[in-house]
Parts: sequence; C-alpha cells; structure tokens
Amino acid sequence: MIIRPTIFARFPNLIAAQSTRLGGVSPEPYGMNLSSHVGDLKENVEENRKRFFASVGIAKDARIVYQSQIHSANVNIVNGDEGILPQSDGLITFEKNVFLAVSVADCTPVLIYAPDIEAIAAIHAGWRGTEQMIVLKAAMMLKDRGADLSKAFAFVGASASKDRYEVGSEVATLFDKRHSNEKPDGKFLLDVKGANVEQLTNAGIPQFHIEVSDLCTISDDRLHSYRRDGSRSGRMLVVFGRTA
Repeated sequence: MIIRPTIFARFPNLIAAQSTRLGGVSPEPYGMNLSSHVGDLKENVEENRKRFFASVGIAKDARIVYQSQIHSANVNIVNGDEGILPQSDGLITFEKNVFLAVSVADCTPVLIYAPDIEAIAAIHAGWRGTEQMIVLKAAMMLKDRGADLSKAFAFVGASASKDRYEVGSEVATLFDKRHSNEKPDGKFLLDVKGANVEQLTNAGIPQFHIEVSDLCTISDDRLHSYRRDGSRSGRMLVVFGRTA
C-alpha cells in the first residue's frame, strides 16, 4: 500500500508518495519501517527503502535528501548533495531529480509545488512546527523567490486526525480555538491538518488546489503511529521530487 496524492496527477513530471506499514521486510510491528533510528536492523531499513523507492519510480542512483528533524520551523533550500541535513524540518529544491524526504508517524507531512518557478517543498509539521508556522514559512520562501502561490498546489498527508489526536491544555491553548475541541475529561482534540491547511490558504494557495488525506495514523493500523505503538513504532517516508 502506497499513498499517492491525486492533486499532483496533472503534473506527470512529479513523483509524490507516502509509505505505510505494509510491504516491508522488518519484523512486526515495524513492517515497512523506513527509519534507522527506531531500533530496526539497518539492513531491513535499507531493503525497505529500496523497495519503496523502486515501487514509486525513483531510480537507484537518485539524489535523496533526508533531514534530522527536530520539530522546528527550520526550512532549508537544497541542491541534492546534502544527503542528510541536520536540524531541519522543511526542505525546498529547484533541482530536478532531487527527492525530498520527510519522516512521519503521526506528525503531518505537507508537500507544495510551485509550477511557475519549478520548485517543490516537503515539510514535517508536528504540533510544534505547526505552532511555529513552518508551512507558512516555507510557502512564503517560495513566494519570495518568485512563485505565484495562487498557482501552487499542496498535499497534506496521512497523520493524526482531529478525532484522535489528544493533547493537554498547554498545547491546545497555543492554537486558535477553531483547531481544538475540548473533551469532557479536560483533554483536547487538536486538528493539526486543519491548522496547516489554514497556513496554506493564508499564504495564498487556493483551497481547491489543496488535497488533504483523510487517513488517520492513530486509528488506521496500516500506518505507523507513535501515539498508538510507542517506542515500537516504525516510521513512514513521504518523498517528493520532479523528474523534468
């Protein structure tokens, strides 16, 4: 199982995909784990990545840029030679055949394509990054480099949903009330996807140019979820690049 955004289907030069738990060689509960930092064997991760990249059409010799994510608002422009970028949660490239990778297991992945300047962005937006407006920052970086955001397109990927993502008041109060819902027990349900959609539209990307996955990592056991599985959770990758 692979999640493929339909919003980018009009652009045959784009490859965009999100992995799931299914199809890997790692022992359960890891399955298709694509992270080398969760206790899985290195050789399993390498084989899983090889299978995932091949299944979505990424060549063996492709340049893939990873990032050591720290739940920040750090967005970096890359050319494909970086390998792994430290202390980063957002990547932008203007280069073809460079694939940007975001690792998730409940946090929200956001992809943006600005066709007029041939730029792509891939963003890791957990609640911390969302509160710091990382998606808006990335979009505005594209605008500053000439993008007409009214012509841009975006995908908000599978992540914890507003029906299952429980937080305390100390987190909920950092967000506008329209993105949180208080439960009878005093906890709150947080709509991180909705908050990021709002950042995209505030930047100038039309609502009808935005696709939001309705898949919830916590409730769907085909997906990795740290909230559900704890330290035994694997990680999914979202990859985004253009071939021409």
